[in-house]
Amino acid sequence: MTFADLMALLFALFVLILSFSDVDSDSFKRNAGPIAAAFNQPQPVFMNPIQISPQSKSQVIQQPGERTPDTSSSNNNYLKEVARNKLTNLIKATIARELSTDMLELIIEDNRIIMRFPAHSAFRAGDANLTPSIVPTMDRIADILARTEGRVTVTGHTDNSPISTAQFRSNWDLSSARAVSVIHRLLRHPGLSPKRVEASGRADTQPLVANNSAENRVRNRRVEIAVEIPTSVTAR
Repeated sequence: MTFADLMALLFALFVLILSFSDVDSDSFKRNAGPIAAAFNQPQPVFMNPIQISPQSKSQVIQQPGERTPDTSSSNNNYLKEVARNKLTNLIKATIARELSTDMLELIIEDNRIIMRFPAHSAFRAGDANLTPSIVPTMDRIADILARTEGRVTVTGHTDNSPISTAQFRSNWDLSSARAVSVIHRLLRHPGLSPKRVEASGRADTQPLVANNSAENRVRNRRVEIAVEIPTSVTAR
């Protein structure tokens, strides 16, 4: 009999647990008021449940004023970096001797690669004609440019020492003439389109260092070949 009583109590317990697990909300609401009144309690207030739909994996919660990430911009930056590294490696492999002997300096910027020639390595003093020793280097650079894409700008620079000759009225004439001489040599390559190239003379308006010593003036006299890096640059 003791065992039978125990089993009856367990059965009643499980029935109660089962009844609690499935609450009839309507029946509960109907009976909650009278029960609260019987115990002198305020009437209960029922709120409608808020339905929260699961967020899709593809959805992104964007705060007010927050910009949507520009994936195309990051992709373009990646393509530019790949193109810049490819062109840099090509230049280093082609004119390694000139770079090692300081005949030429390579400057890598965000979207440009600049090959900088000290004026004394490419021209005689006060002259705009290329020296014979620099011509083979210019031809190799022309081959590099012909195998790539991108705008090419050749810029001549001088120091602040004034010049006035029958050929050059000022440093503007001299710097421009030197840039044009470099372009004439580069365009001897049949694969380099003239539409990609432009010349510019800056005289002494963009010095690298102050023109306060002979060494600094030598450094400021230079010619630069700059290649812009578009996202589509490829070495052919």
